[in-house]
Amino acid sequence: MDRNIDRISNLPSSLLIIIAGFLSFKEAGRTSVLSKQWLNIWRDAMHIQFNENFFVKSDEPEENQKVQREVFINFARQFIANYSQQDIKTLGLTCSKPGDFLADMQNIVMFASSRNVRELGLDFSDPTWREHALENHQAAFELPLPVYEHGQALKSLKLFSCSFDVSNFSNFCALKTLSLGWIKINMGSILAILESCPLLESLSLKKCWDMVSFEISKPGLRLKSLVIEECDIADDFVLIEGPKLQFFKFSGNVGEFILENQSDLVKAELDFGTETAFDEIGLFLCDLLEDLFAAQVLTVCSVFLQIVPSGNEPLGLQAPIDVRYLILKTALHINEFCGIRFMLRSCPHLEILTIDIGPANIFPEYGAPYPFNPQEFWSMDLLVEECVTTTLKAVNMKGFKGMMNELHVLKYLLRFGRAMEELSLYVSNEAGSNGETREFYMERAQQVLQFNKASRNLSIAVL
Repeated sequence: MDRNIDRISNLPSSLLIIIAGFLSFKEAGRTSVLSKQWLNIWRDAMHIQFNENFFVKSDEPEENQKVQREVFINFARQFIANYSQQDIKTLGLTCSKPGDFLADMQNIVMFASSRNVRELGLDFSDPTWREHALENHQAAFELPLPVYEHGQALKSLKLFSCSFDVSNFSNFCALKTLSLGWIKINMGSILAILESCPLLESLSLKKCWDMVSFEISKPGLRLKSLVIEECDIADDFVLIEGPKLQFFKFSGNVGEFILENQSDLVKAELDFGTETAFDEIGLFLCDLLEDLFAAQVLTVCSVFLQIVPSGNEPLGLQAPIDVRYLILKTALHINEFCGIRFMLRSCPHLEILTIDIGPANIFPEYGAPYPFNPQEFWSMDLLVEECVTTTLKAVNMKGFKGMMNELHVLKYLLRFGRAMEELSLYVSNEAGSNGETREFYMERAQQVLQFNKASRNLSIAVL
């Protein structure tokens, strides 16, 4: 048997199209160099991505970008003109200057709708818009009417900087996933969408504004995933008491949260990095933690760690939560020490701890909830957290540089972690302020191997 025979390329074109359908649009395009048989197969791909970022270089002058964007639009025109399939599974369109090509934008969207697209993603946001900035931007494009008229097959819809008619959402009767970003939308419109799309399971809002508060109290909703990112909510008030969420993500300002009866919750992510000043509002965060009691996986940020002990319970929650996997986005700054211990005490069943070290919003006016000596905080014979001694099995430290605070925390966990089985140190590739290199950090990691270890079954990996 000749092992060099290309049996796949000898398959009928109809089968090659199916094979290409499992690839991303960019990967499908690359198959054109395999052989003559593959040359035009990708042109019938059912997962299509018209993304200007494949053509436009953000670091080049505006005049160059303008020419590159013209090339991008011409590519999309030719692709549509030569497309022969009757149905499309996925179409994504990313263009930061849709106003310069309105007719083409409408043609691309109507092309997708006429072929019963299942997943439609339209992103007209500008990369120069800053996510943490306060200014809002008017929608750059309006969803064409044919999308509603052919919307019965649509299961996933993403609209960034794209306005729409809420009254026509009733046509999206099969919609399960909706992602909205960079648009003005009030709470009444959000509730109308939830009413019109009874099968909706996932709702994501990013950089939306015109909401006084965020309140969903409608029973019977199928909503399982809710993401609120950098939205302008005037009263900083979030109420969820209807849906049984499995995933909840919030990034924005600290405020009042009420999440009622979320016993199905599996994963939650909290990011309050937009806070500009330290305030003793830990009570709000303690209440939120208690509402997230069922979450198995929890991610919190540096601001959370600095603020959460400032409430009525500086040492930890009286009613512990059931988190098994805790992810700390932290700088391991002394301002975060009390918050880290707070979280360890509040998670008595914790099995996996990831310490993800990176830049953080450290408050210069921070006030500790109780006096402590930073040099002795991790070495004094304090009451060790229950999870550290009994349930913690794996610790991951990402961005390891071997700084003093990193070593103190690791020494503490190894000294008392009797159940620990794995410690993984992911060494940073970032150059230090004094010229330190990855090789320097690797040498620091070797120190950890010499620390006293309470567990006899511990393996340490330096990656």
